[in-house]
Amino acid sequence: MKITPMSFKGYVWPVNPEMIRVERMRNTAEFKIPEGNAAVQDNGSAPRKVTGSGKFTGTGCMEQFSRLSSVFAEGGSGILLLPGSVPFYAVFAALAMTGRPRPNCVEYEFSFLEDPSYTAKETALAGPRKHVCTGGENLWEVANRYGTDVDSLRMANPQIERPYCLPEGMEVAIP
Repeated sequence: MKITPMSFKGYVWPVNPEMIRVERMRNTAEFKIPEGNAAVQDNGSAPRKVTGSGKFTGTGCMEQFSRLSSVFAEGGSGILLLPGSVPFYAVFAALAMTGRPRPNCVEYEFSFLEDPSYTAKETALAGPRKHVCTGGENLWEVANRYGTDVDSLRMANPQIERPYCLPEGMEVAIP
């Protein structure tokens, strides 16, 4: 099984983080009732919280962290793709450089919070996803943008004869 690289707003991690934690919780409230009883109320799901850590290594490690910091500084929601997961909208909530200083190594921690203003219902109502090529694109760029792999795109688009150069106006079905 090919593991998809983690990506957010066009930034693709060169190496997936070493640890990723996806936390799902429910919003609940407990009410005390006279005579020692209690009642619990379920107020629905809370947004997903994604935390993790990793490191960039090699001579360009600081540049990689700077690129990630720039994406963080942009703010706002974007599509977060986690390895082996369905993409969802999230806000880049925190980024920290951690660990002791070492040559050619930058350790970091991050957190994302799901943006509940984009619901699965809205995504489903949008129908099948299609990408309209602007010319000069290739199938690898389209796969990266939508968090999928080239093999899945090829299977969903048997009409594509030249994956290296997609013509302007071509519609690519996104599985």
